[in-house]
Amino acid sequence: MTKVKLTYFVDVLSSWCLIAEDALDRVRREFGERLDYEWRIASLRDSLDYTREMLEFYYKRTNAVTGTMLNSVWLQGREDGPKWADLAAEAARGLGCVDDRVRLALARGAMIEGRHMGKRDVCVATAAKAGDLKPADLERAIDDPQTAARIKASSEAFAAHNVPVRPTFVVRNPIGDAYVLSGCWRYELLAQAVRDAVTDADAYATFMGQNMAPAGVV
Repeated sequence: MTKVKLTYFVDVLSSWCLIAEDALDRVRREFGERLDYEWRIASLRDSLDYTREMLEFYYKRTNAVTGTMLNSVWLQGREDGPKWADLAAEAARGLGCVDDRVRLALARGAMIEGRHMGKRDVCVATAAKAGDLKPADLERAIDDPQTAARIKASSEAFAAHNVPVRPTFVVRNPIGDAYVLSGCWRYELLAQAVRDAVTDADAYATFMGQNMAPAGVV
């Protein structure tokens, strides 16, 4: 069975990433085992340097486009940002939580419930509960230089695509097709890219199974 690779570049506290989660969930359920899926952190910056008024404006603008109003209460100072949420999500992944539950708990805790995810202790408590992890283990993983190194590497991989917006989805199939969808939050667009990648790869596989390739064909 041909598989398609879906890489999701996400910042845990990006509002547009949270908006895109419904589309991602639908696509993953639709294509199931045809997808080789992973999320990778693409950090925005340590602090947003926003006032609450600024963030409220951005969230109202997002609501005007998507119909979803997010909660700006989580931002309690200009020094708040995604640093601890990103680190907690990546640390939890290093401890075996490779699925979405920890990063979603952090994102929803901030932008839906309004909890102060700009603080390390709040992020640790939220991530530990969501991932059924010991807080002390998570603390050590957050402080492990390898955690920050993985975030740096994945953020650099995102930057190599030369697109500025999170979420970014990269869809690749075995025949070399690649779709880079930056800022994509709609199900229809993401699903069509995956569908096309799967369909074309299947057609190649069927043809190659029925035809002898001449020497030199790859």
